Amino acid sequence: MTAIDYNDLDVARALVGDRVPSKSALPAVWWLTADPNQIDAYDRWQADFDARREGVERLAQSIGLTANDAVMTTWGEHSELTGFNAPTRMRYWEGHPDHQPVPEGWRLDKKADRLVPSRKTKSDRESDANKAFAAVKRIPNVRSYMTGLPSEIYLDDREFGGTIYGVNYRRGESCLWAYSGGDPDRQSGDERRHAVIDTSVWHRMKLSILAALMEEKADRAEAGAR
Repeated sequence: MTAIDYNDLDVARALVGDRVPSKSALPAVWWLTADPNQIDAYDRWQADFDARREGVERLAQSIGLTANDAVMTTWGEHSELTGFNAPTRMRYWEGHPDHQPVPEGWRLDKKADRLVPSRKTKSDRESDANKAFAAVKRIPNVRSYMTGLPSEIYLDDREFGGTIYGVNYRRGESCLWAYSGGDPDRQSGDERRHAVIDTSVWHRMKLSILAALMEEKADRAEAGAR
C-alpha cells in the first residue's frame, strides 16, 4: 500500500476540497489527517453542536433574542454558555419611553454586561429560566472529541507570562485539518512534553500548501464574481 504524500499540493487539494477560507492570515502551523476515526469524531461533534445550538436558539427566542446574541466562553476542552447580549433598550432606565423590561426570571449582570438567569433567591434558582439555561449551558467543544493533538499550545513568547494558542479544527472534503497560532517547535522542553502529537495520525503540513489552496479559492471567488 502506497503511503499518502500529504505535502503534495494535488493530494492536499483533493483531500481538503473547497473547505479553506479565501481570505485569512496563515496560522503558525497546520496538520492534516485522513484517519476515519478522527473524521467520525469531528462529525459527531458537529451533530452535537448543531443540536445544542438549536436548544440555545429556542431559549433565546423565548426571551425575544436569537442564538447570535449568545455569549460563549471557551478554555481548553471546555465551552459553556455564559449569558446573552441584552438589547440596548433593556439597559434604559425604567420610565424611559424606549425601555424594554428584562424578561421574567432574568437579570442584567452589569459586571459581565450580559443577560443571565436571576439566582438571588431559592425560588429564582429553581425557576424555569434557570432550568432552561442549565439544560443548554454546556456547549460541545470539538477539542474534547479529538485525539492526537494538544488542545492548546503554550509559548513563553512575552514578558510576565506567555501566550496560550488554541488548536482549532476544520472539516475537509475527505479529511480533517487542524491549525494553531502557536508553533510547538517553539516550545521549551518542559512545555513540549505536555504537547504530545500523534504523528502517525496527524501530518504536519507545509504552510505553502495552505497558502496555495487559499489563493486558489480566492481566484475562483474572483472569477465567479465577474
